[in-house]
Amino acid sequence: MDSTTVKALRIIEALSPSEDERGVSELSRQVGLTKSNTFRILSTLVNQGYVQSNPETSRYFLTLKIWEQGTRVIDRNPIRRVARPHLQALFAKINETILVSVIDLPEVLYIEKIESDNPVRASARVGQRAPALRAASGKSILAFYPDDTIKRYAKQGIGNKSDLVLFQNELSQVREQGYAISISGSRPGVNSIAVPIWDGQAVPGGALSVSGPAERCNFKYLESIASDVINTSTLISRSLGVSSPTIGNFAFAN
Repeated sequence: MDSTTVKALRIIEALSPSEDERGVSELSRQVGLTKSNTFRILSTLVNQGYVQSNPETSRYFLTLKIWEQGTRVIDRNPIRRVARPHLQALFAKINETILVSVIDLPEVLYIEKIESDNPVRASARVGQRAPALRAASGKSILAFYPDDTIKRYAKQGIGNKSDLVLFQNELSQVREQGYAISISGSRPGVNSIAVPIWDGQAVPGGALSVSGPAERCNFKYLESIASDVINTSTLISRSLGVSSPTIGNFAFAN
């Protein structure tokens, strides 16, 4: 493994969430490198156009080149490419925040969204992550993973054996009914329903979820829109050339 490359990536990851410019000293402390080493790597990143230095403060920030490269990658994602018109049709019915995610264990990564225009709404960013063990989208995908994979990741995030059994039982129910519901799962006060998206692999390639504030999107409401979310997920899967498995007792869209 190229240690210089790893160090450069650590510096990029340290700069990425920062709203303010960062100095060499604080960056070196955060990533555990010497100031001279940090400065050399920053200079290389500046020369390559990924980082810029403020000449007045000698502090550093990421440029849009990172975003430029990222958009090229995300635009190639087949689920995201086909999902948009189906999300718009679902949004016309429910006017709650709709998200498409892919799994990157132990998290899910949001790659597309339509946000509700209600004054009080659930909000999330494309590129944001959530813990797969808690988010409805993560559970809807994990439910179709092999048992040994589920156990391996569940043991990392679930404290005791009885909770692990409850989690496995929950995933069994998700497999049976075809959707997962999360009550304040990854975000307090936000409830969600999610359905897996199939892209031709042995396990789901992503998930479609609907999220909203708990006072509006209670358990009963989420159950009432389950068939709409399943139908939309099925149409996305079909746009990818895949027939979703028949799940539960819902009538799928033709």
